[in-house]
Amino acid sequence: MGLGEFAAIGAALAWAVGFLIIKPVSIKFSPVSINSIVLGVAWIILVAITASSGKLGGLTSIGWHSMIYVIGSALVGVGAGAILEIKAMSLADISLVYPINFSLYFLSASALAAIFFGEPITSYTVLGAVSIIVGITLLSSPAKAKGGSTLKSDRTKGIIFTSISGLCWGGATILCKLALYAVDPLVLNVIRLPFVILPLVIVTLVRNGASEYKRYTPKDLIQAGASGFFAHTVGTVLFLVAVSLIGAIKAAILTSISPLFIAPLSVIFLKEKLTKRVILGIIICTLGIPLTTL
Repeated sequence: MGLGEFAAIGAALAWAVGFLIIKPVSIKFSPVSINSIVLGVAWIILVAITASSGKLGGLTSIGWHSMIYVIGSALVGVGAGAILEIKAMSLADISLVYPINFSLYFLSASALAAIFFGEPITSYTVLGAVSIIVGITLLSSPAKAKGGSTLKSDRTKGIIFTSISGLCWGGATILCKLALYAVDPLVLNVIRLPFVILPLVIVTLVRNGASEYKRYTPKDLIQAGASGFFAHTVGTVLFLVAVSLIGAIKAAILTSISPLFIAPLSVIFLKEKLTKRVILGIIICTLGIPLTTL
């Protein structure tokens, strides 16, 4: 296993940790304000790392084609995708939201990579896709648990939001792949995050005013900052390294093991319950992933 594969697995673990940390905050504030803080902290750290590595000079040598890809990946993935997944977490359990998000991210990234980069889709890829879809169906099916219509409605909305989020992340992966032909992974993230952070801050201030940010306690800010560090500093940079070394499809496949990390972590730290249906769905989704590599 090479550096690219290790980077992808490391990204999967970092994303799981970042996702887990932000879950308690997701039910207290708007996803827009949360994402602005998460990304703001991540960007500050990335700028410091990039400056210390002497790579900031690369900002002046980026062509306009690459810049379009960078901005597009920011708006589609870091913007829309992240907001929708945070909203989904406020409506449904993380053990449900996370596998659906990553399964659809994997499927969409693989399909788009095949279309735009000419990577072949074999019968095993199709079989793996079918397995993942079956797993998603199990994860999305209503559990036989207590709860009124409001709870069921929120759960359904959470599934819809996380599904759209997964598709957004898949599209953003392809745009990143195109940008990485000419842009260093660190520089790419330094460029794209401000295009998301600024609109998020403006929207928050217009809709809720400065009072929205004043409601954050030091603990909330620390959790949001830690989530940004793991998910968008460590995780995203490792993912971009993986995409540049082993390609979009293989990177998407390996990072899709992230739900395997989140399932036990959500039980241990968030006290969520894993039903037999959810466990079976995770297993089937996971078994479908390696089939696509044959």
